[in-house]
Amino acid sequence: MRVQAWQPPRRIDAIDFWLRSRLLATAHALRETLRPSARRWTEGSGALADAPVLAHCRTPLWTDGRADEFPLVAGKVQNLRVARRAFDAVEVPAGEVLSFWRQLGRPAAWRGFVQGRELRGGCVVPTLAGGLCQLSNALATVASRAGFDLVERHGHTARIEQAGEPGPDAVDATVFWNYIDLKVRARQAWRLEVELTGSELVLRIRGRGASTVPFVPVTVRRTNDDSSGDANAAPPVARGCLSCDQTACFRHRPQVDVGPQGLTVALLDTWTPEFARYLREEHPRAQRMQPVPMRLAFWRRPATGWHREPAALAPQAPWTASLRRALWQRLWARRAGRRQASLIDGQRWLAQAFAARLRPEHTQLVVEQSLLPHLQRLGALDGRGVVVLAGALPMADIERRLDEASRRWPDDATLRDFRADASLVRAESLALARASAIVTPHAEVARRLAAPAPQAQLRRLEWALPQAGAVVRADADLPLVVFAASALARKGARELAAALQGWPCRLRVLGSASDDDGLWQGIGHVEHMNWQGDWFAGAAVVVLPAHVEHAPRALLRAVAAGVPVVASTACGLGALPGVREIAAGDVAALRTALRAACDS
Repeated sequence: MRVQAWQPPRRIDAIDFWLRSRLLATAHALRETLRPSARRWTEGSGALADAPVLAHCRTPLWTDGRADEFPLVAGKVQNLRVARRAFDAVEVPAGEVLSFWRQLGRPAAWRGFVQGRELRGGCVVPTLAGGLCQLSNALATVASRAGFDLVERHGHTARIEQAGEPGPDAVDATVFWNYIDLKVRARQAWRLEVELTGSELVLRIRGRGASTVPFVPVTVRRTNDDSSGDANAAPPVARGCLSCDQTACFRHRPQVDVGPQGLTVALLDTWTPEFARYLREEHPRAQRMQPVPMRLAFWRRPATGWHREPAALAPQAPWTASLRRALWQRLWARRAGRRQASLIDGQRWLAQAFAARLRPEHTQLVVEQSLLPHLQRLGALDGRGVVVLAGALPMADIERRLDEASRRWPDDATLRDFRADASLVRAESLALARASAIVTPHAEVARRLAAPAPQAQLRRLEWALPQAGAVVRADADLPLVVFAASALARKGARELAAALQGWPCRLRVLGSASDDDGLWQGIGHVEHMNWQGDWFAGAAVVVLPAHVEHAPRALLRAVAAGVPVVASTACGLGALPGVREIAAGDVAALRTALRAACDS
């Protein structure tokens, strides 16, 4: 059907198209089974990962198409998210053919494909896995720019409204399962990289010098540039099912109001008053996903505040993932060297549950940092704007700091219990680099994250001080030093023990005792609170010389109570009143700051 002579589609035409397409798809499948013209390529070994970029192509994700066709555009982007996994990082040997459909496979709903947009008979119609033509167009364009051979290509007979003017060397290539294909071949080995940023689809081809391997003839080579005979004529604009005035058409769909920019959803792991205040002020209508607030899940639910919202904004809570994580973390809570790994396992399960609940209309994600690398590996961040609620240093920095402390205290095994998989560390780095904004109250985290995400807007939040009554310092001969953590080396217990040697004082450890019975040897009186009782009663100073500390809640309570605080810069308190900051690992500076605080 010619678009210039457009007529409302009829059901009989749709049935005829369905029957013919099924016959052609079946015949093509049989032909490829008996004599395959291409094979499916797996992710390469990385031999070409550092090869020069031969060509690249960037196309917009969200600005093509009418504003009232947004549901179909969102479906298109979701389909591109799923398809990217099949094409990214594949390496094709010299002289071999890359087939779009052989590489992707059947686009079924169980694989994650949804209703997107498809050009058919001069209309933009909703169809399963619609919108994959943006990927085939980009692949044909970047292959042409690299000088590759387009073994098979078919052109569209219409174009999307507001799609923008294509580049002078842009190549049009439509696909339809499975007999309308796109096939690419090159004389040298090459690597394809596919990326979805928050606003663009980006394709890159990497390769080195051309190979002398001759081409093997391929039997099928078809093109369909333009039925009018004018190769330079732009195809006409197609009508959209969601914006067409032909309401009597059997394909007409009522408009779905999700807003011009889609929906925002916050993916949370824990509750903090700083992030709660930020969400309430900056994203008051954001949907939320968070763990089930049960005691087994190490979840501290606030008595009042931000979780009391209208039913439309009630958080989605994945019960299965929450319970599984709670039991797993309880199992490994006191196993040295395994606790941190169990935390990462739980974050992965939670991220998987959240990713399964994301909808195509979710175009903006506000993500807690602990979930970020797992969502990056799942592809859930592709094509979406990302705001990071950063509560911790990057994993690479944590490992580096613990390694430095381990060189000082080689006999302490607790300094080696945080080691993440290298691919997870890289995923976190990639996810941070794509963030549009990073939000944190932690001064050290803010300073560190300014480097890996220079394009992101960095916002430093104020720490929320809890309500606390003033603490009266005990009138005793020996000052009381309160260590605001469990007796762990990464919290600075080794440095504190060294700083207190030879100084008459009393020591109170708020958390659990150390496995090393000789840790506090030489210190007269030591008591362990196990986080019970009145923590700061009679305290002269509260100290935390940690190498890694992301949630200094006990220190904030001490600041609110007016107790002097000595903390390492790793605690991230910044310029809070009453706080003396020292460098982590500096025993001399720690001793000086403690004595100055006690004498004040």
